[in-house]
Amino acid sequence: MSESWNLKDTLHLFLLPLGPKLLPYEWDKYLLELPIEERTRILKYKHWQDRQRSMLGYILVRWMINKFTNVTPIKVIRNTLGRPYLAENANWSGDFNLSHSGEWIVAALTSRGHVGVDVEKIKHFDEEIMAYAMSEEEINKINQYAKFHRPKLFYELWTMKEAIYKTGLFPNATPVSINTIEINKKRQDIHTHIFYIDKVHPVAVCWNCGQLPIVRTVLNRDQLVNE
Repeated sequence: MSESWNLKDTLHLFLLPLGPKLLPYEWDKYLLELPIEERTRILKYKHWQDRQRSMLGYILVRWMINKFTNVTPIKVIRNTLGRPYLAENANWSGDFNLSHSGEWIVAALTSRGHVGVDVEKIKHFDEEIMAYAMSEEEINKINQYAKFHRPKLFYELWTMKEAIYKTGLFPNATPVSINTIEINKKRQDIHTHIFYIDKVHPVAVCWNCGQLPIVRTVLNRDQLVNE
């Protein structure tokens, strides 16, 4: 594990661009990195962007765990909700999470506690969706802004909902049922942060292991197989 990348008391976020479509030989090279069950899952996607995001996301998770932890063996599987986790490593106190949307894949890694991360691409916004996706308090907050700014705030709140949900700390909730405003006010044990990778990709991260500095690193996909 690199000393300059020590995970202790730090939350690491790794940002990987989707990039152009992989050439056939590149695709085969990356696909060989995956276990058969992941290959089967990924190849079910219809669009190349979805296949590529999913494949690179899985490789990114294995890469960061291998490079920045002492966990062995690295056996990544999914629970019934589709959340990836490390199997056969009950002694590891850390956590990781993964998200991808639009042109970006984002992974979070911490040495203790729980972490959830979500990235979304801001796109066409129909205000009617707020009634199904947001609490009354969140809707009131969005409606305080001019219509031009509402899509941005909606996606910021939605990424926050997803990040909180993906920590696994609210197992009986759904992203829709989570009131981000109430949680940020009342839950002193839960910490959240939002930033933008670019103008249309907000990222939210949530964790429960105290105030931590966040280190953000942009990668390129060659690093995932060549380092």
